Amino acid sequence: MKFPKTVSIAGRRIRLVVKPFKGADRDTFGEYFHDDKLIQINTGLDDTVALDTLRHEVMEAALLLSGVGFSERYEQEAVVRCMEEIFFPAWDVIVKRIKFDK
Repeated sequence: MKFPKTVSIAGRRIRLVVKPFKGADRDTFGEYFHDDKLIQINTGLDDTVALDTLRHEVMEAALLLSGVGFSERYEQEAVVRCMEEIFFPAWDVIVKRIKFDK
């Protein structure tokens, strides 16, 4: 599977890098760095796990970009609206851009 180099979430361009994680992070599947607008995915994951990891990191980015991720308390409606208006539209575009090996 080949991921695009960037993805768009809430109108923001987020860099996407697949690279080997080292040291204490070597067992980590992926990370989102909000200040850098960067998602990193660990190499060596099978396609299903890599795609699930990307979805997880995009969800984290959506929550932080919407501001919900900085909330002091859980607001169900805010989370649902973030997922409806930011995460799912971004995810649908990302999946269409991914090159699946056959």
